[in-house]
Amino acid sequence: MKSKFAFASVISAVAFLGVADAQTGSGTMGVTATVQGSINLTFVTDVSGLAVTGTTTNVASLPFGTVQFYGGTTPANVTKTVNGVTSFALATPFDVRVDLANSASSTYTLAATLSAADAINTWLLGAINISSGTSTTLTAAGAYAMAVPYTLNLTVPASAGPGLISNTMNFTATGN
Repeated sequence: MKSKFAFASVISAVAFLGVADAQTGSGTMGVTATVQGSINLTFVTDVSGLAVTGTTTNVASLPFGTVQFYGGTTPANVTKTVNGVTSFALATPFDVRVDLANSASSTYTLAATLSAADAINTWLLGAINISSGTSTTLTAAGAYAMAVPYTLNLTVPASAGPGLISNTMNFTATGN
């Protein structure tokens, strides 16, 4: 019995010596990152405008629905103006918000481009005609972190055939 106890004690002592001789390693890791300034542009439903589908995102739409020259129902928060017998116009405000991070830029330039030039309908943002499909500056010194209203005015001539009007307005904010 004593020999079994002594043998167990020797085995235990050897096991502890093995732990005392355990190998260790260490290392270091450097971390680097380059922070770049960034701009975020979002579209927001204006309080007096047509509801923007995708409000507070950078991909949105203004769904006017079915409209007509004479009669019909004008969507809520859209103004329809009939210009004699030549055309009618639909107008609604929407807001553009530009936010900035990690940059010393104090203002931004905002430009808009119609994806496909439209020789039939007239597309105005405020008083600025973007129908040609070329980039047009809307503001040269926009203030960050503010929802700025713009009014889309789409004029459809009476001579236009019935059908879908579909186009995309592309907006670009560039820090100054």
